[in-house]
Amino acid sequence: MTAATTTLPAERSSTAVGRVARSATEIAQPPLVLSFLLILASLLGDRWMVSIWSGIVAALFICLVPFAVVLILAKRGQLTDHHVGDKKQRRPVMLWTLGSSLIGCAILSIIGAPQPVWGLIGGILCGIVALILVSPIWKISGHAMTLGGATVSAVLMFGWLGLPFVVAAPLVCWSRVYLRDHSARQVIAGFITGVVAFGASYTLIVG
Repeated sequence: MTAATTTLPAERSSTAVGRVARSATEIAQPPLVLSFLLILASLLGDRWMVSIWSGIVAALFICLVPFAVVLILAKRGQLTDHHVGDKKQRRPVMLWTLGSSLIGCAILSIIGAPQPVWGLIGGILCGIVALILVSPIWKISGHAMTLGGATVSAVLMFGWLGLPFVVAAPLVCWSRVYLRDHSARQVIAGFITGVVAFGASYTLIVG
């Protein structure tokens, strides 16, 4: 074996390249990326000063509240880490995320979220269901799924202004493989799933 193949993930993270990979993974955590995108989507409403609240509500119930629970449980040692590295722990996490998301959807239906927000939510819910079904068997990449979905959604919503997501996606996907959190196949499968789920959802709901 070469030194490269025997390098431990912790050692990889300590190198200059490893720090770039770790930074990309941490900054592009799915709850943070999707929260940002939901708020951006809410600005596409006819009255953005009003509709922005729908983005905030969606971000809270679909992303930030479940993520806060994950952080607390990880700190208590009830989860492996805030990325939920153990695939056996992913289904329960995704199930309570789905429950919180449905509560958020009920609130959004009352306050009247704009169509772009619903288009994005549809993709997120499809991604959550995919993780619930697949994660106990195979550790598909949630980061890659999120970046795939965010890329296609951002381009559909904002055109060329969505290019930063296009640039960020390969970096984040590479970081997951480099840090050995996922295999290349898990990352590719996640990315394709995100593109299809989010793209189809946004196109069907928003048109």
